[in-house]
Amino acid sequence: MAELEQIEMSRYRDELAHDLRHLVKKYCRIMAWEVPELDEKRANQLIIDAMRGALKNIDQNS
Repeated sequence: MAELEQIEMSRYRDELAHDLRHLVKKYCRIMAWEVPELDEKRANQLIIDAMRGALKNIDQNS
């Protein structure tokens, strides 16, 4: 990645982290509707694992 792209990307790191946290919370809420006794910590880990898998697929196909 060229230096300019790296500088630009560094500006978005905090925003990306914020967006990812929001997605984890969103999908945890959705899971809680279906699973009344939801283990939130376990659900968060499952969601994060799914996000990693999705990112890996995106990376491999771009």
